[in-house]
Amino acid sequence: SDEDGDNLSACSLEPPEPSLANPTATKAKAKPCPAAGPPPAPKRGGVANGALAPKAKPKTGARPKVSAVPKEERPAPPLFDQWLACLKFVTGWNDQSQHTADEVRDALREHLTDEGIDHTQSVAQLTATVVPLLLDVRSIDAKVLKSLSVDVLRSLKVVQVSILRIVTFEHCRDQQAKERLKVQRLGRKKVPLRPGGDRSQSYTKPYLSADISALAKVVSHFRFDRVFSQGLHQLILSIRRQKRPGAS
Repeated sequence: SDEDGDNLSACSLEPPEPSLANPTATKAKAKPCPAAGPPPAPKRGGVANGALAPKAKPKTGARPKVSAVPKEERPAPPLFDQWLACLKFVTGWNDQSQHTADEVRDALREHLTDEGIDHTQSVAQLTATVVPLLLDVRSIDAKVLKSLSVDVLRSLKVVQVSILRIVTFEHCRDQQAKERLKVQRLGRKKVPLRPGGDRSQSYTKPYLSADISALAKVVSHFRFDRVFSQGLHQLILSIRRQKRPGAS
């Protein structure tokens, strides 16, 4: 009947079975399936045909390079603090063994960093003084012995020896630089640099011992007696009065 036909699936291809009410039912023609339409359009961010729709990547342009802001360096530490750091290093240095300039330089810079001295120019000045001093310490000691009286030498302490070495080296280097300049002006043979001297940068003027007030503060800090103070003054005058070989 029409009512039974409506209950059948619209896409069924099997003929209706004969029933008790209608034993002579004939084979019914299969109704054609409705034509398949186009697949539904995929929803945004959803699933189409079992596959996820690819997400569009955001377009990013090249970011402009930001130049690094130079780090402002702290001011130089007081010269008194630099004196104490160098005295600690020179006093504790083993001058009985042989070392290269690079070994002394690396050890000194590491020590200065530990002492809180990281100012670039100050480190360069201290390196240009301490490194060549320790490489030529025997020559410096000979000049100290030559310039001081027996009374001063007899009562010297270890830290006093370090002060005398630094003062002697800086003033002798300054005198040598002046004599070299004089020889060059006269057209004579050039005086060679001291062993371990820095040829790239001419640090010839006294640095630690240039400021007499800082040197006097160091002497008073250790409470040295008057004999040492007088001997130190005698040493500086003796070096300034000395004439280099070949000088007129």
